[in-house]
Amino acid sequence: MRISKNKILYSPTDLNNFVSCKYHIKNDLLADEKKFKKREISADLKLRIKYGIEHETKHFKLFKNKNNPSVTINDKLTDEKRFEATKQALTKGYKLIYKAYFIEKNFRGEADFLLRVNTKSDLGNYSYEVYDTKITKNLRPKHVLQITGYSYLLGKLQNLLPRHMYLIDGNNKFNPYKVNEFIDYFTYTRNRFENLLPKLKKSDIYPEKCSYCQYCPWLDVCEKRWGDDNYINQVARINKSQVVKLKKEKIKTVEALAKTSANKIKSKINQSTKIRLVQQAKLQEEKRLTGKSKFIFNETEVGRGFYKLPKENEGDIFYDIEGFPQSEKRPFEYLHGIFYLNGKKQEYKSFTVKKYQQSEEKKIFVELIHYLKKHFDKYPDAFIYHYNDYEKRALKDLSNEYSSIFPDGVNFIDKLLRQEKFIDLYRVVEQCMQTSEKDLSLKTIEKFYRKERSAKVKTADDSIRLFDDWCATNDQKLMKDIISYNEEDCVSTYDLREFLCKNKPDNIPDFSQSDEEKDMNSEFKDFEKREIDLINQLEKKRNKENTKIVDDLISLVGFHRREAKPDIWAYYDRMGKSPEELEDDPECIGNCIFINEIAEENPKRRRFKYKFNDQNFKIKEGAYASDIFEKGIGKIEKIEEIDENENFIEISIEKKRLALRDGMPKVANLGPPSSPRTGVISAALYKFIEDFSDNKKTKYKCIEDFLKNNYPDIKSLKSGGAIIDYSKDIIDESINAVKKLNSSFLLIQGPPGAGKTYTSAKIILSLIKDKKKVGINSNSHKAINNLLLKIEELSAEENFKFEGFKKSSKEVDKFNGKNIRESRIELVTKNCLIYAGTAWLFSDARLDQQLDYVFIDEAGQVSLANSIAIATTTKNIILIGDQMQLSQPIKGTHSKNSGKSSLNFLLEDHDTIPLNRGIFLDKTRRLNEKICKYVSDSFYESRLKPHAITYERKVSLSLKDIGNEGIYYLPASHSDCTQKSDEESKTIKKYFDKIKGQEITESGKKSKITNDDVMVVAPFNMQVNHLTKVLGKGSRVGTIDKFQGQEAKVVFISMTSSDPENIPRHKEFFFSRNRLNVAISRAECVAVILFNPNLLLTQCQKINEMRLINNFCKLLKYEC
Repeated sequence: MRISKNKILYSPTDLNNFVSCKYHIKNDLLADEKKFKKREISADLKLRIKYGIEHETKHFKLFKNKNNPSVTINDKLTDEKRFEATKQALTKGYKLIYKAYFIEKNFRGEADFLLRVNTKSDLGNYSYEVYDTKITKNLRPKHVLQITGYSYLLGKLQNLLPRHMYLIDGNNKFNPYKVNEFIDYFTYTRNRFENLLPKLKKSDIYPEKCSYCQYCPWLDVCEKRWGDDNYINQVARINKSQVVKLKKEKIKTVEALAKTSANKIKSKINQSTKIRLVQQAKLQEEKRLTGKSKFIFNETEVGRGFYKLPKENEGDIFYDIEGFPQSEKRPFEYLHGIFYLNGKKQEYKSFTVKKYQQSEEKKIFVELIHYLKKHFDKYPDAFIYHYNDYEKRALKDLSNEYSSIFPDGVNFIDKLLRQEKFIDLYRVVEQCMQTSEKDLSLKTIEKFYRKERSAKVKTADDSIRLFDDWCATNDQKLMKDIISYNEEDCVSTYDLREFLCKNKPDNIPDFSQSDEEKDMNSEFKDFEKREIDLINQLEKKRNKENTKIVDDLISLVGFHRREAKPDIWAYYDRMGKSPEELEDDPECIGNCIFINEIAEENPKRRRFKYKFNDQNFKIKEGAYASDIFEKGIGKIEKIEEIDENENFIEISIEKKRLALRDGMPKVANLGPPSSPRTGVISAALYKFIEDFSDNKKTKYKCIEDFLKNNYPDIKSLKSGGAIIDYSKDIIDESINAVKKLNSSFLLIQGPPGAGKTYTSAKIILSLIKDKKKVGINSNSHKAINNLLLKIEELSAEENFKFEGFKKSSKEVDKFNGKNIRESRIELVTKNCLIYAGTAWLFSDARLDQQLDYVFIDEAGQVSLANSIAIATTTKNIILIGDQMQLSQPIKGTHSKNSGKSSLNFLLEDHDTIPLNRGIFLDKTRRLNEKICKYVSDSFYESRLKPHAITYERKVSLSLKDIGNEGIYYLPASHSDCTQKSDEESKTIKKYFDKIKGQEITESGKKSKITNDDVMVVAPFNMQVNHLTKVLGKGSRVGTIDKFQGQEAKVVFISMTSSDPENIPRHKEFFFSRNRLNVAISRAECVAVILFNPNLLLTQCQKINEMRLINNFCKLLKYEC
């Protein structure tokens, strides 16, 4: 940013800074007046600039050799003359333009390269696309925003927005991006920037801490202001929401908090946290006044703090990892450092990559595991000490990612986790110690137990930048500096352990593994041996022709164990929390105090009432909950939120279960139920793997076709030909294709309202008329029951009778129709034609190869592993679903394709099924023309069209700002909302009350809008609970997941969160393209989406996050 002739000239770089922090721009504007100084450019940054110029020059020479004629725009000219020279070069049609310069009013930009392409524009039979070089191997969203800005400026000159743009990274890889996937995000960011810029200099905005601070050149300026103001954000371990709450109580400084009694703070912060924050403020305030640093040890509860310190062992290891952030995946773990005592001698060992390659990361991980296994064989009672949870999390991710090619890794790390061998000293310090410092980072608290560091590299950010430079230069001095930094961290961890052991009270016992954990260790050995045997069998089967399928099957071995691990480890993490800490965990309702037993209508159950403090939680009425410390507890019958201290929950439990307990707990801490057991599904998957490994020709041809991703094998159809003729009746064509399947598979994609349930039912009915045995499967009983109901309806219309059965374990999931009844496999007769149930039913060995067809509904939510297990029962498999709607919920870390759903595995990056791959149901009977156009263009490659019936459906809402058809955006104005927004709830309530009783016209018939015609969708259970309370009983309120497959005349969507800092889950969940599609496409006539526009002004961590937010930016044009 620069000022010229009283004009503020800016570039895409300034937009990136604005997105990161508005105060960065304010400091830019005030710099000259206030004599602010930026941080000096470091030596390594200067080096990066030098390497970047060399990288750009190299590619200029390569481009120039292949693209003549070319021209270079002289960058010594004035801005205006450079712009004129660029326009002339575009007009002359050079194949390559180097250093093109753009001006649009105050917006400026210089692109490294413009290359000519054969797409018509106002320039002639050609146009240009942008190429830019970046020395980094880790491309970031800021780089994409930059070239999007250049592409926008170029588009203005040629009157055509380029289709593609490119970044050339430090690996010399050309990375293409579609301009239309980012242009709306760029436009919104620029508009917000230009609107705020004239007011920013005089605005009273205050600098707040954010994730960008560590990178900001103005950090010293902001820190000085915070220090001068003694601002409350200086208190160690205070979060943003707590700052906001305390400021509302006029507590704005550290001094004010230090002088406050915890009991007088009214904000919704649990009591133990209030006490900690006040005590912390007192310590820091004492240091501010005296200049002396200080630490204290607090009394801690059993199982926390000092209770987590084991007895010192001669084999103890002190461990630290160095990772390099990667924009679209987990960090690249390039260095593992270990410090230990060899007798009295201190030793350090590092495992370091030689190149920035995944094979190198895997190599050093394997070396580390072999080393640790040997070490723990020698020192079985030793522990691994680390500081904060990064090391443990990284090892989990590495072991899971490489589990298929190195199962010893995942098995050994699992063993260490079960044996509780990882000791996180950060948690120990956090729970028993407070200091006068502003944070608890290892570097900050070192002053209390060791001398100042001697290594050149001082921070993790420095090491990241040095590693990036090392990748570009292979300068071993840089790697040596990083290794020295890592060694300092390891030694500091050792010194901290010694300091804590020295100060540990004598009456606190040493930490040791529980007997329960010891029993678990032998339980897993059989699983681990079976998985290793399977991988070995597959390796023996490998040849040139089957490498892909062998790789995919190896990656699937252990899938269900990996998928269950996050829940298991989350459970153990919660076991280490206090009831007060569980109050802050949104997955729980903590500290529920028993009141009394109350009346229960069900004679087989008893009901109990508990009281709990006001807290944010996701648990809903009707859910089954576990007690964190006592395991299973019962069903949540009722939750009643009254005020901060008067909230009640009613729990019912079966009498026979209660008899096995020692009564109900006096204090209950409710958490999510445990994961379902998947052993039978794994067994079915492994059955196929063994058959594939042991036989020249597998008996499961449909699974092999599926895994090879062949074209569907359809009799009388040439391989690769179009599956159906869309000019004919699509249901007749679909039936014909399914009947001609030759022990193969077929995909049917059903976009919103396209009639996939009806189409599936018609196909199934036709098959059972031919006496074919058909299985019906889905992840949810609800989806299965919907399809069964449609089959019953159609069979009744045709007076066709048959025998079918459904298997359910819960009463609420059972289905009993005229032809299809609840039963069990052992009771089914030979005349049974329909078999319905979840993956557990279809993994039963008694059904192996017994069916002619299996239909998997909502296949986009069914894992690849489960799909294979299910398909062992059948000769043909039909996958029905829509990969553009809700996807498979994955929790574990999986390699290659094993984490994908069956649809995503087959279709990869296609938004719609290609003509030769499956059937696309291309007419929606739900979405009216306006909603359909947005949904079709945004998610279905413009292939989805409204059916004629949609034109016969209308609503008359009688609203001034919202019309009677289409999509509408209502800007929401609120702050500090995370998972609950009262403002959005009130707005929806206002419109909800107005439209009830208004007119609906459908196929000529008129009716009134009722609760059933209005759906309210929110991303979080907390907002769902709040909206239900505001709108009253009978209102249709739920999460996006709840309403997939449902529809309403009018849909309200409440996005809830105030801004990026308040989004409680990762951005890829919150801004999910699939979830947005599902939310909007529930609406038949009108979709109203509410969100705070500040949500879109977010610093994206991944390029895909920017791509997703772009979809929300498109909605701004629907503002009402």
